[in-house]
Amino acid sequence: NGVAAGTKWEDVPEDWVCPVCGVGKDEFNEVE
Repeated sequence: NGVAAGTKWEDVPEDWVCPVCGVGKDEFNEVE
């Protein structure tokens, strides 16, 4: 998927798409 393990979420490119489900970064929510 082109993103190294340990990369901070804010450093993942805005055009990133999940390789498993095909959903874009903007569809994810932070879980605490």
